[in-house]
Amino acid sequence: MMRGAFTLATLASVIFFPWPLTAVLMLVSSLVEPLVPLAAGIFTDTLYYTPKAGVLPFFTLFGALVTVVALLVRSRLRTGIIRG
Repeated sequence: MMRGAFTLATLASVIFFPWPLTAVLMLVSSLVEPLVPLAAGIFTDTLYYTPKAGVLPFFTLFGALVTVVALLVRSRLRTGIIRG
C-alpha cells in the first residue's frame, strides 16, 4: 500500500508542486521502490517537453542516477543485514 502511495504522490507532485518537493519525494520513494525516480523523470520530461529547448532529457538522467544509487544502497543494506 505504501509503495503505491509513494509512487502516486511522486507522480502527482510533478504536476502540482515545485521541483524541490518532487525531488524530496523522489528520494524518499526510492528507499521503498527504486524505480520510481526513473518513472518520475521520464514522466516529467514527457510532460514538459518543448521542441528545441534542449538536447538532453535532464529529469530522466537525474531519475536514472537516483535509481542506480538507490539500487546500490538497497543491495548493500540487504547484504549488511544478512551478514550482520
